[in-house]
Amino acid sequence: MFFPNADIIVNPLLLVLLGVIVGTLGGFFGVGGGFLITGGLLVFGVPPLFAVGTGLTLVMGSSIINMLKHRGMGNVDFKLGLIMVCGTVPAEILAENLNSKLDQAGIAGPVISCVFIVFLTTLGIFIIYDFLKTSKQRKDGGESVSTANLALRVQTLRIPPHSIKIPGLRPFSTYVTLPLSRIESISVFIPLTIGFGIGFLAGLLGAGGGFILMPLLVYVVGIPTTVAIGTDLFQIIITGSVGTFLYALGNHVDPLMAIVMLIAASLGSQLGASATKLVDPSRIRVLFGITVLSGSVAIGLKQISSFTDELGFLSHIASIVLLGVSGLIALIICFLLVKANLTKN
Repeated sequence: MFFPNADIIVNPLLLVLLGVIVGTLGGFFGVGGGFLITGGLLVFGVPPLFAVGTGLTLVMGSSIINMLKHRGMGNVDFKLGLIMVCGTVPAEILAENLNSKLDQAGIAGPVISCVFIVFLTTLGIFIIYDFLKTSKQRKDGGESVSTANLALRVQTLRIPPHSIKIPGLRPFSTYVTLPLSRIESISVFIPLTIGFGIGFLAGLLGAGGGFILMPLLVYVVGIPTTVAIGTDLFQIIITGSVGTFLYALGNHVDPLMAIVMLIAASLGSQLGASATKLVDPSRIRVLFGITVLSGSVAIGLKQISSFTDELGFLSHIASIVLLGVSGLIALIICFLLVKANLTKN
């Protein structure tokens, strides 16, 4: 099927399959699926900036669907999300400008791919390590992570100024309480900084930043997994909207490609979101770790395949790895959901 804006021919069945997988995993992990969408489009041969712009468009659409589902389950901390967004938007604008300069220099593809590989590999290995390390604590009940002490230190950081004075009004404290996230007090500069970093990566990589934000909220800030998932989705809607607008202005979005994937993503999103209510948080995290590692391997293979014609076959292997592993994870989510429902009944 020919997609005019991106000026490329892509098998629509691959886009539909990617959309269904992204919808399911997005609802389950609380990510827009940008690391899969942009990575998948790069693997399918879509030009880098179109992969980024179209990826952000799908991220925005699928995140709206998934966030509404999580809102109904009480998993969205809007106060935390709004604070982070204040840092996200300006950072995303900076990143889009950087991406345009990289594209003009002809190095956007390699840079985006390399950054993806570094972040996905690091995250995947750490999450799986944390799962194995905390296996004993999980048997004792509750949700435990290996970085609990770090999260506590982050929450208790005191960052000046401790209050902001506005003429004619009383001083406003720079510390907030986040009951839904189970945080008694935290400096607003912490979520602002996190939001800025996530926004920059979102604009650079064409992802909503959720594949980094969800682990950050859980492991660094100490937020419960299910709340981190819902809040992550809310923040992704903002980054996806801003990013889509910026890339659309540069004519780097293929609407037809985005629509095909979004229709498919809506089918899997409800299933993934429902599963978070019944599946153990530690299983959610370890499956997420495996998924991001597969994305790293796929993008790496695709990058290597471009070195010489003899290595071109690695591009096909990359497609199999990306869709095969993520598709398998989606099937495991379905199995866990069915199993949890049977046990519950």
